[in-house]
Amino acid sequence: MSSIASQNGKANHSDQRLDAALPVPLYHQAYTVMRSWIASGDFVRGDQFPTEIALCEKLGVSRITIKRALSELAAEGLIARHRGRGTIVKAQKSRGIMRADFGEMMKNLHDVENTTDIELLSEAEAVPPTEVADDLDLDPGVAALEILRRRLVDGEPYVYSVSYIPTNVAARFPDKGAEQTSLLQLLTDAGYPPLEAYQRMNAASADESVATSLGLEPGQPVLKAVRVFKTAELLPVQHTTMYFRPDRYEYTLVLPASEAND
Repeated sequence: MSSIASQNGKANHSDQRLDAALPVPLYHQAYTVMRSWIASGDFVRGDQFPTEIALCEKLGVSRITIKRALSELAAEGLIARHRGRGTIVKAQKSRGIMRADFGEMMKNLHDVENTTDIELLSEAEAVPPTEVADDLDLDPGVAALEILRRRLVDGEPYVYSVSYIPTNVAARFPDKGAEQTSLLQLLTDAGYPPLEAYQRMNAASADESVATSLGLEPGQPVLKAVRVFKTAELLPVQHTTMYFRPDRYEYTLVLPASEAND
């Protein structure tokens, strides 16, 4: 199968197969994915966009679906379609994209605090899902403090987060502390300063709550990141699942050449 990266020299996206079982039409799913490629700068003004056949293979949908999605992009002024020349990108990379370097993730958390606004959506005790309880070394059925928040840049939401803090740790938090302060700072002030964070990331589809919080349609793609913070004693003190809008967030990873080989 031909590769999009091999055609244009851009970053090679992993296959982003669409899901016909979702309530969002396939053409709109395809449109959202391709729009995120342009918004993130993977394709910039003047670039040749992948062919319809390559897009069909990449996204696993029919040519009719791809044509409809491309028509949506063209109507928005993001691409121009020329007979005999193919599809050319017209739009520039979107502004206001937040970037995170994995090697400096802890520093980035402080930077994000200083450049974005917090909106506390809810804060209450709840029993976390099994996988969260496992990450926090909690017994099944044991409640933790659940904190739902989102962060905004220039007044627009770019990430929605669901955090769980063990109750013995959260008991040292001030009232409504999560409304004004980063959880990292709250943990430090409570005497549980995180020393390290374990992170895993993957693509996901926005469910109803995520979509509503980020101004998306249910089923649209988001970048999902799960972070587990631990103290110097390897005590897990925070589990956070974050859902990023792909058109407002970019994740970069710098690797030594020896680790970047195929």
